[in-house]
Amino acid sequence: MRVGVGIGGSEWKTSIFPDSQRGSYVLPVKKAVRKAEGLEEGDVAKVTIELINL
Repeated sequence: MRVGVGIGGSEWKTSIFPDSQRGSYVLPVKKAVRKAEGLEEGDVAKVTIELINL
């Protein structure tokens, strides 16, 4: 699914992918975004996600 994503001051467009084992979706977050927002593995972040209609 194509989505618009926001974390802190960072916004970008990407895709989320279904994870059937967890019954949820996976949101990849690039290293540049994690660095810009001061996020490390295991951190909790407030994320906004908006579906993009194609």
